[in-house]
Amino acid sequence: MAPGGNTLLLRSSAVLWVVWGIFHLLLGIALVVFVGAEHPTGQLWEIPELLDITMMDNPARFAAIASLKQHAYNLAWIGAVVTVGASFVWRGNPLGIFFNALVAGFADLGYFIFFDLAGYADPPGPQMTWICIGAIVLSFAAHFGSQRAH
Repeated sequence: MAPGGNTLLLRSSAVLWVVWGIFHLLLGIALVVFVGAEHPTGQLWEIPELLDITMMDNPARFAAIASLKQHAYNLAWIGAVVTVGASFVWRGNPLGIFFNALVAGFADLGYFIFFDLAGYADPPGPQMTWICIGAIVLSFAAHFGSQRAH
């Protein structure tokens, strides 16, 4: 375990990873279940309609729904992996620290580029980017701070 103040940094980072991971896990599951559903609610569920592929026998509709569900599946497994990885960050495991930063960091980078920078992000989207950045910074500060102490 990391000494002293590094423990607080690691545990704070782990809590942020759990929040980030569970959010993405639940969002992924919800999207898999509800995208393309008969009577959906909410903006995300309306994407096939927004793309004007509403005819039920239109192959493009099924391709769009399948693509969105595949993306949702990726959100779910990434969220699950990061949530489990938080336990390794909590204990100060260097591999866990870098693995979570790599998996969630690259996942969130795509969101940041294509939603945040493009101006399409509504809460809680941008907040998840800040949570990801915060978790990375805290865990790296703890890890590299303990490296300098040795």
